[in-house]
Amino acid sequence: MSVDKKIIIQGIKGCFHQEAAQKYFDTTAVDTVPSDSFDQLADILQAHESDHLAIMAIENSIAGSLLQNYRILREREFKVVGEVYLRIKHNLMAIAGQTIADIREVSSHPMAINQCLEYFAQYPNIKLIKSEDTALAARQVAEKATPGIGAIASKSAAEIYGLDIIGKGIETSKENYTRFFIIQGKNQVKEIDPLYNKASIYIRVLDQPGCLLKAMDIIAEHHINISKLQSYPVLGKLNEYYFYLDLEFAEAGQYEAVMELLPTVTTVLKELGTYQKASVYDHQAII
Repeated sequence: MSVDKKIIIQGIKGCFHQEAAQKYFDTTAVDTVPSDSFDQLADILQAHESDHLAIMAIENSIAGSLLQNYRILREREFKVVGEVYLRIKHNLMAIAGQTIADIREVSSHPMAINQCLEYFAQYPNIKLIKSEDTALAARQVAEKATPGIGAIASKSAAEIYGLDIIGKGIETSKENYTRFFIIQGKNQVKEIDPLYNKASIYIRVLDQPGCLLKAMDIIAEHHINISKLQSYPVLGKLNEYYFYLDLEFAEAGQYEAVMELLPTVTTVLKELGTYQKASVYDHQAII
């Protein structure tokens, strides 16, 4: 996909959303628009959908699904046009001249902190402070220029804000990947990728025995792999759920046949998007 539109990210320059956008579009020349939250990201996309796309984290291999983002996709009727996986590598950084022995306080996003607790267990004297964003934490360290203060963020953030990395790859698990969706506004005409082999949909079924199984059977009969099944409560409806499915297939015809049959066994059926399946590991070595 070409990158002729501005890309809305959750965070500021140097955040993992920006890195994911650069990886997906295969260029560092991505014109990004920052946002403070996923809801603000959605607001910006709705207001500027003619010349903007957005990139949104949807799940992490350690933390799991970001359920609020499935809600945003459904309620705003955004369209998924692509996906990308990014290896999340956390780095401890500070102003020039600092060493780990100097650091007494480190800030970052709570998820980043939680993914680095084993590293910081070696340094019980370091206080861990929650921040809104990893890149924002790095920028604030650079702006304050205070000795003894560090941040956990990406390598890009260190380069952008002129910080030294004093702890490289400090995340506990090296199998740390985040999956991102590339999304567009609901009123934009989507160009269908003729090579698409993956789709994201959501369904609702009657709260009765076997109803969900009927939908699964239709999918299985057409030799389609369900690579993800995620439930999400229906607001105000006790014991009723939306089911989000990622479907992988060899031929588009398999998927089209399933979409014709699913309305017979579901009460709600909605396509979030069709796109090419992304490789999880590709060139991102686990080190």
